[in-house]
Amino acid sequence: MIRSSLPAFLFRVIFLPLLLGCFLQAAGAQERIVDFKSLIDIEKSGVVRVEETITVDAEGQRIERGIFRDIPTRFRDGEGRLHQTGIEVLAVKRDGKDENFRINRSTGGVRIYIGSPSVYLQPGRYTYSIVYETTRQIRFFDSHDEFYWNVTGNEWAFSIGHVTAEVRAPEGAAFVKWAAYTGAYGATGSDFTVRQEDIGNGLLFRTTRLLGPTEGLTIVAALPAGTVEKPGLSESAGYFLADYTVQLAALGGLLAAFLYYVFAWMKVGRDPKAGVIFPRFEPPAGVSPALAHFIYHRGFSAGGWIAVAAASLSLAIKGVIKLQDLNGDLKLTKTGKKVANLLPKGEAVIDQWLTDQGGEALICDSNSQAVSSLGSEFCSAISTENKDRYFLSNWRWILPGVGISFVTLIALAFSGALAEYHFVFIFVISIFTAVISVIARSLPDKTQVWVILGFSFVLIFSLLAVLSSFSSDSAPLVFAVLVALASLTLIFAVLLATPTAHGRQVLDEIEGLEMYLSVAEAERMNMQGASLMNQAHFEALLPYAVALGVEKPWSKAFEAWMKTAAGANDPSYDPYWYSGQHFSGSGFASSLSSTVSSLSGTFSSSLPETDSSSSGFSSGGGSSGGGGGGGGGGGW
Repeated sequence: MIRSSLPAFLFRVIFLPLLLGCFLQAAGAQERIVDFKSLIDIEKSGVVRVEETITVDAEGQRIERGIFRDIPTRFRDGEGRLHQTGIEVLAVKRDGKDENFRINRSTGGVRIYIGSPSVYLQPGRYTYSIVYETTRQIRFFDSHDEFYWNVTGNEWAFSIGHVTAEVRAPEGAAFVKWAAYTGAYGATGSDFTVRQEDIGNGLLFRTTRLLGPTEGLTIVAALPAGTVEKPGLSESAGYFLADYTVQLAALGGLLAAFLYYVFAWMKVGRDPKAGVIFPRFEPPAGVSPALAHFIYHRGFSAGGWIAVAAASLSLAIKGVIKLQDLNGDLKLTKTGKKVANLLPKGEAVIDQWLTDQGGEALICDSNSQAVSSLGSEFCSAISTENKDRYFLSNWRWILPGVGISFVTLIALAFSGALAEYHFVFIFVISIFTAVISVIARSLPDKTQVWVILGFSFVLIFSLLAVLSSFSSDSAPLVFAVLVALASLTLIFAVLLATPTAHGRQVLDEIEGLEMYLSVAEAERMNMQGASLMNQAHFEALLPYAVALGVEKPWSKAFEAWMKTAAGANDPSYDPYWYSGQHFSGSGFASSLSSTVSSLSGTFSSSLPETDSSSSGFSSGGGSSGGGGGGGGGGGW
């Protein structure tokens, strides 16, 4: 019996007290704010001087080097307008001695880091003192001047054992009414006492319970109207600039970019006046199908593969090569035929490429590298030969506008408006703008008008969002500025690309040819001077129809003519330049249009993959967390 009870005895006498001691030590090691004292002096000028004395128990958990104090600086005044308060830190001490500190500022407030990054505190109790002055904390009403102040802030990570706040009125003035609120943000708890001191010149508020993390004390004290000096006109103007620095910088940047782009457009971007567009039955002299595509789109659309397809089709119709559909892959084979005249630049590139490939090449995935090099050389040859001949890109005139946009963003960054995630938006929107501006420039004029109108609406909505940020801190200011700058750039990227006088004349002829190729056969026959339809005429203009994207109506017009010419017999068309199982000679219009339009798709698919404004006294207007001051803090 004695032996069996010995372990239980040892557990009760030795181990249980040790475990209890460890538990009590752990409980006592909790980091907290033991005492929070605030001494507040209000001056007649409106400057408020605050001395905060914060005593903490540090255990090396969150409080390793010291504490930090967050103080918001953006609030609403008595009329509900957002404003920026001023703050100047005068002194920071630990246990009565000057302490190292640094201040991080943003548009929303300041964070004061107290302590040295290289000095770690021993566990113990420390008392920190922060002295600072702040402006624009008095709210002016018809009946009174009001000081509405969040003493502790509601964002502390620690509990607060006791809070006292002594607020003193300007000399010769006395508070006429007061209130206070305790608890979490928005709460209206009354766990406090208040005592009037010095014959009404001061008020002393004390909490009557421990405040948990995110709980705080907010006070409201009213002075007779006119006690505190209202800011004058020049001072109010300075405050306005301080309040809306970010918005004014954004609008200034947008205005500067807009004025520059208008200047650039007036200087180089106004298009020569277009001539009268009427149906033309022949292509412009010296303009190949690929070049017609290049001029019509002011560059290459679809990566240039539509132009490559049109040039290949032109070579095939001339008899230089033959096209063969091999169950989805396209085979190009040289026939050995020589042409009397020099081939146009793009067609010459394809012809030479086929020669280098041994006279034939398969457009498929396995030959993707060779196809990619063909596309690059083809586009480069046409672009180089015709640089500034038919139209001016004027890209260099866009660069200063882009520079103004980046200066605007830099100004926003220095003002503290940009968060880290905004840089992701800047990168994404920059890439989007660059890509869309290139694509938009390659669209026909009629489509470009819709692009300009679309981005003009986006610009207007973005400007409205920027303007709304003057009255609402929830407006997406930075994003709206980014979208507005991008829209401006996109609009003028399209407007600044302009044809030369010669290019405008050729473009008129190309648009007239496109008009002719697009009409039905019945309408074409009614056109005075129209060429008679036959196979040779159809095939001569088919590459141009592909280049301009109207091969379907042109094929239908040819089919309608063939039905008339064949009489009672079913018309049939068997082109010598093409063979493949997907082509039907009977009812060939849809078959032919799908065949020639898929040429560009075959080329591109074979490419390699790339890896609170109310008074604090009003009903429902006051609560814990309201007014100026506030914030919170923690350890670091």
